[in-house]
Amino acid sequence: MTTLLFLDDDDAARAPLAAGLARMVAEDLDLDVDAYSAGMRPSHVRPEVRKLLREAGAAVDGIHAKPLLAVPLDEVTLAVKLAPDLRFPLPAGLPCIDWHLPDPTCAPLADRDDAWRATRDELVRRLKLHLTPRGSSTRSG
Repeated sequence: MTTLLFLDDDDAARAPLAAGLARMVAEDLDLDVDAYSAGMRPSHVRPEVRKLLREAGAAVDGIHAKPLLAVPLDEVTLAVKLAPDLRFPLPAGLPCIDWHLPDPTCAPLADRDDAWRATRDELVRRLKLHLTPRGSSTRSG
């Protein structure tokens, strides 16, 4: 099983969105993948996250902001940082990649809905590329 951990400052926007989308994409590809999200200063999951996940057809049950210590790190096979300059105390040897994405909450109010959808769509694109087995005809990009 692959277990992904998405990391962000407050586990309020990009990280819980990425975790929910990862589970959805894995289910669509019939893959055994689980996903968690965590933040250095967890607050609350923004309502836009649940709205976007519902729009995409993803489950929203159990989504809540949490600290890194609430994640079973011994199960995680890959950590994904979604913001620059994040410093998380990850276990030695745990692979970690950077998927720096703009924070949609920082977009101008008039553009915020589009920024949220662009973030969701980019996450889905990257997840499909990362999770699709090499050589599979379902690969898209």
